[in-house]
Amino acid sequence: MEPSKILEIGSQYSKNDLAVLLDQPSLTTVREGVYSCKNSPSYLLFVDLEKAGKETRFHFDDFFEEDYFHWDSQTTQHIQSPKIQAIVSGELTPHLFVRIKQKEKSKTLPFVYCGRLVFDTHEPNTSKPAHIIFQNLDYDDFTNNQDLLEIYRWKPSTAGKSTKSTITKKGSISSGRKAKYKKPNETERRGLVTSRVGQGYYRQQIIERWEGVCPVTKTNIKQILISSHIVPWSESNDEERLDVENGILLSPNIDSLFDKHLISFEDNGEIIISPLIDDINLKSLGLTKTIHITISEGMKKYLKRHREKFYEKN
Repeated sequence: MEPSKILEIGSQYSKNDLAVLLDQPSLTTVREGVYSCKNSPSYLLFVDLEKAGKETRFHFDDFFEEDYFHWDSQTTQHIQSPKIQAIVSGELTPHLFVRIKQKEKSKTLPFVYCGRLVFDTHEPNTSKPAHIIFQNLDYDDFTNNQDLLEIYRWKPSTAGKSTKSTITKKGSISSGRKAKYKKPNETERRGLVTSRVGQGYYRQQIIERWEGVCPVTKTNIKQILISSHIVPWSESNDEERLDVENGILLSPNIDSLFDKHLISFEDNGEIIISPLIDDINLKSLGLTKTIHITISEGMKKYLKRHREKFYEKN
């Protein structure tokens, strides 16, 4: 049977577990990082993100970037290899199993099931291994599963390494992700429930962009920080709603002031404070006119629109 009908995204499985669940007895003896199922058109990819003890033989080219997965094939494969061509044509469906480390305290660790993959592109002139980029159809933007989150966030730089790939999917928004991204309700927007900034994707991107810290208060309690749009949802197009440059991570009181256009920021990062906030409230809010945050080039077009609304209201 097709693995995605039996297995659960984010759950842990050893090869022995999978041999039983998928009715593939020979899987227990497989040492390679790939396995072709005998009873379904499924191709299992087993990936260790950290290559402990294998750094000279394997590169750090297996990792998530957005809802895409970079993968180095087996060292015997190239883009014209029969199994790879079957994946490219859609005859075979790859299923991704990932673990960060192979072992911990001499104990072999299970793999985390990350779901189905579909071929997107490959790195030209790579062979044995071929470097392929897949879209992960079952990527979960809304997950609170810590195993998945650690795998999604892991990058070669996490292990002090770098990738050879010249292809980047950073900032790429797949059609599937657009379809799942809907307007958050008020409770979700305030950040008082799960990180469902479809929410979940957008919140994670903003947290990463601001390194988990409110640039105004320096608060780093992620549970209360709010991933705010600079230009509101109702005034943004589909691309702007998912653009990380249209986001800022703020403490609740700062977010409320920003949302109501009682504060804004200049292109150089200097805070602009509404004259409607008197000195007593400034002090109680912990605001000073000397506050300065770091502004990226991409934020400026959004801040310009925010300031226009700020001056209209003040």
